Amino acid sequence: MITPNKAIALHDSALSRVGYILREGPAAVDLHTLYERVSPRFESIDQFLVTLDILFVLGRIDLKPATRTVTYVG
Repeated sequence: MITPNKAIALHDSALSRVGYILREGPAAVDLHTLYERVSPRFESIDQFLVTLDILFVLGRIDLKPATRTVTYVG
């Protein structure tokens, strides 16, 4: 589900969906609002959260739990 392999095609992986979240930047956005905007592109909220994790680990977004916002780093 995270990365493509023999059983999971690229278009079914969370890695292929990072662009949908990145296109919502560069302004900071509320996490709930972000999910509402991109949810049609994701199979489940789990896939959305894994994609956020990927972007966070890559240093492309910053998550602020106190304000529940996603800030785009660059």
